[in-house]
Amino acid sequence: MPLLTKTFATLGMLTAFIASPALADTYRHIDDLANDIEDKARLLEKEMRHYRHTPEYRHLVEDARAIRKLADHLHDVAHDHGSLSHMESDLRELDHDFHHFQSVFERVERHAAHGHGHIHGDTRHVRRLLHHIEVDIHHLQDDLRSLRRPYHHGHRTTVARPPIFTPPPSRCPDDYSHRSGGYGFGRGISIGSGSSRFTIRW
Repeated sequence: MPLLTKTFATLGMLTAFIASPALADTYRHIDDLANDIEDKARLLEKEMRHYRHTPEYRHLVEDARAIRKLADHLHDVAHDHGSLSHMESDLRELDHDFHHFQSVFERVERHAAHGHGHIHGDTRHVRRLLHHIEVDIHHLQDDLRSLRRPYHHGHRTTVARPPIFTPPPSRCPDDYSHRSGGYGFGRGISIGSGSSRFTIRW
C-alpha cells in the first residue's frame, strides 16, 4: 500500500477513535433535550385548560400537541444516532411550530386582556414553561451545529511536517544506513491538542 494511502487510512481510524466519545456525548445530549421538550410540551397541553374559554383554545391545544410529537420524533432519531440531516429538518420544523405557538399564545393573552375571551387563573408559569422550551431548542441548535464542525470538542487531527534533521557524525556509517528512517523519524501524524496531544511516526 502506498505511504500516502497508509497515512490517510491511519488518520481516518485515529480521528474516528478520538471523535467517537464526543460524538456519542452530543447525541446523548440531543436525546435528553428532545425528551425534555417532549415532557414540557405534554405539560403545556395540560396547561391549556386555562384558555378553554378563549376562541383559540383548540388551536393552542393542537399546536402544543404538534410540538410534543415533533420532540418525540427527534428524541427517537437521536436515540438511534440517526441522520444529522433528518434531525436538522425535525428541529427546523420544531422551531417553526414553537414560534407559531408563541405568536398565537401572545395574541390570546392580548385579546383576553381586552375582553375577548377569558383566561382562568394565573398563567405566569405557562410563560416560564415556554421560555424553558425555547432555551432547550437553542441548545439543540448548538448541538447540531457542533456535529457539522470538522473538529469536535477541541480535538484537531493534523499531518505533521517532516523535521529538518542533520545526522550526527557516526563511527559506524552502516549503523545509520540500516535504521528505518535514519536517526530522524521522517513522517508522522499528530492527534489531539495540549496535554492530550500524541504523535505516531514512521
